Amino acid sequence: MNLHLAGEAEEYIMSLVRRGLAASRTEAIRLTIARARDRELEAEIEKRDIARLQQMSMKAVWDNPKDDEAAKFYERVYLGGKKK
Repeated sequence: MNLHLAGEAEEYIMSLVRRGLAASRTEAIRLTIARARDRELEAEIEKRDIARLQQMSMKAVWDNPKDDEAAKFYERVYLGGKKK
């Protein structure tokens, strides 16, 4: 694969090589792609964790056996209408 970089992208890759973080421009590009993928994966994991925490919070607030309306709301919104 051939890749032409110019401007800011080229300067960033060259800075990785100059700072000794990569031995070559090719290695610097591979490293940059790997880091970007790692950040994507971390963001996906964080989204799932946030969704799980939100669901747990909502359960604590709305899934109260003493409050049938709140329990029905929780079941409808967070459990797709199914009881636990």
